[in-house]
Amino acid sequence: MKRILAVIVFFAAAIPLALGQTADKQEKTGGEKAAAAAQPPVGVERRQRAATALHDGILLLHAKSTLDFDADGFRQEPFFYYFTGLENTVGAVLAIDGKTGGSWLFLPSRGPSRGGLVLEAQPGAEAAKLLGFEHVVDWSEMETFFSGRAAQASVLYFANAEFKSPELPSNLLSSTSPAAPIWLQPILQKWPTFEAKDVTKRIERLMDVQSADEIAALRAAARATVPALLAGMRAIRPNVSQRSVETVVESTCWNVGARGISGWPWAMAGENAVIPRPFSSLARYDHLNRTMLPGELVRMDVGCEWDHYVGDLGRTVPVSGHYADDQRETWSIFVAAYHAGAKALREAVTLDQVFEVWRKELVSHRAAAKSQLAQHAIDSWSDRKNVPFWQVHTTNLLEVFDSEPLKAGTTINYEPIASVDGQGFFLEDMYLITKDGAELLTPGVPYSAEDIEAAMR
Repeated sequence: MKRILAVIVFFAAAIPLALGQTADKQEKTGGEKAAAAAQPPVGVERRQRAATALHDGILLLHAKSTLDFDADGFRQEPFFYYFTGLENTVGAVLAIDGKTGGSWLFLPSRGPSRGGLVLEAQPGAEAAKLLGFEHVVDWSEMETFFSGRAAQASVLYFANAEFKSPELPSNLLSSTSPAAPIWLQPILQKWPTFEAKDVTKRIERLMDVQSADEIAALRAAARATVPALLAGMRAIRPNVSQRSVETVVESTCWNVGARGISGWPWAMAGENAVIPRPFSSLARYDHLNRTMLPGELVRMDVGCEWDHYVGDLGRTVPVSGHYADDQRETWSIFVAAYHAGAKALREAVTLDQVFEVWRKELVSHRAAAKSQLAQHAIDSWSDRKNVPFWQVHTTNLLEVFDSEPLKAGTTINYEPIASVDGQGFFLEDMYLITKDGAELLTPGVPYSAEDIEAAMR
């Protein structure tokens, strides 16, 4: 009943906001308004780049259409947000016509059941001018749009920013494009001359190099994530649950001014800390929650969100507050290899080159390694096929992979991931790639076993 009442209150209170604004944005001064008016609306240049890259077809992106009463707020679909700047527009469809360079924003019809959900824009020339689109129209005009282009046998490009399992068997989907999302399937069936292609990787590449505003948001997300990780580390001790630590991280993100978490934190202990097991938490009601036991290692992998941009940071810490002797030696060698690889980060470097620096440092410790765990780790990890999850990934509105060679102006996460004898080892920081190196965006988090133990007390 309280959810039904919440719906009634929401629709009664919802009113259209100014174009491009959200309720929690502060009013701009006269000078700020003038400066903003002189700049092209957010997304114009980005849409032009997409049109150039996909000049032989039409890029279609769908705004998020699901409303979650259990969420802390509406979170827009990342690709749609990147190319429109619209954070509260529900259910809309963006079409970027590569052949003409024009962009169409199709907005859901406002009916009694929709109330005031479309908060940022209404169809019409005024919205098109203010938002920098050629057309902002009701989505009933999508049929005319596609009918006029079907005879040209255009390619319909799509991108998926989320991990999804198949929603229907392939024999109920387009025979030529079964991988296309469900919302695109009726279009392909009505106009079979269209072919749909997944260009997720190409869209991710268009987002690689961040603008000054994006970098500022990522710096803020990184700064907020540091105290959140430290707070989570201090909450770890024997016989507490993983979930209790994760909630400390979430609370800290809010308390330091971030927009909550960028993804549910991982405080994965013991066997749960060994990749790929943590990924199974995404499809489990209990999120692999369990009690942490003495002697186990914990994968702390957390992030706070700032203005839609994500933080991401991690360490491997001991449940007992102290590493066992063999864990300490192995971790110390792991950290040394990490630092060597970090020094190799810079523009034009490939991931293979970074890995080779990491591997050489690792092997240099083999002769002095005393414990069987450390010796086994070095022997195993020096062969890349034994560390398949070792990675460097781009971080912006989401986390994506295979961005190489590295580009100046790109925010990345350097993230060696390995396991040995049933124990997971993991270390992660955020960096801004420059021509001559990489700027650490997450300073203040300990690396050495001694400093981590001190931070946990």
